[in-house]
Amino acid sequence: MTLKERISDIFEKYSVELAVEEKEETQEVAFATAVLDSGQEIQTDADAFAVGVSAFVVNDEGEQIPLPDGDYKLQDGSMLVVAEGAVVEVNEATTEPEVEAEEEKEEEMKAETEEVQASSEVLTREAVEGMIAEAIEATKKEFSSQIEERDAKITELSKQATPSIPRAPKMEAPVSVDLKSLSIQERVAAIHNQFSK
Repeated sequence: MTLKERISDIFEKYSVELAVEEKEETQEVAFATAVLDSGQEIQTDADAFAVGVSAFVVNDEGEQIPLPDGDYKLQDGSMLVVAEGAVVEVNEATTEPEVEAEEEKEEEMKAETEEVQASSEVLTREAVEGMIAEAIEATKKEFSSQIEERDAKITELSKQATPSIPRAPKMEAPVSVDLKSLSIQERVAAIHNQFSK
């Protein structure tokens, strides 16, 4: 007889029923929560919102309703992108660099304003007249140099131009000669004289 059979016989003899008592273990699930920019609270069954975890809203009856697909801005400035009830992208808040950039722009604008104010205090009527006279003089020099360059180009191009072809001298109107009345030698001489001029 095996040990198991002996123990079973003893339990039967003394009417002992062996029952395993199952203890219900209640595990406390830590849900991470966050508040949307609109003020609504969302949850996840993980320790924190990260890529791959489910995101849901708990209604009044305690049911978990998955978040619809979309982009959600949290009150801390970070963004969650949800697709099919799960987080697919988490973008941390970037408010500090934006604030710094705005502060830098404001400082630059203040510096420019101060420079303009400082330069406007120094300007007098004489200073403005002097600046205008300098601008006119510079413009005259520029135009005169452009005119000189143009004239030089015209002269150069005129030297490169081909000389014109001399015109052929005008021929005098031929004298009409009655060739029938002339001899052969006189005819040849008349024709020669007519075209040799």
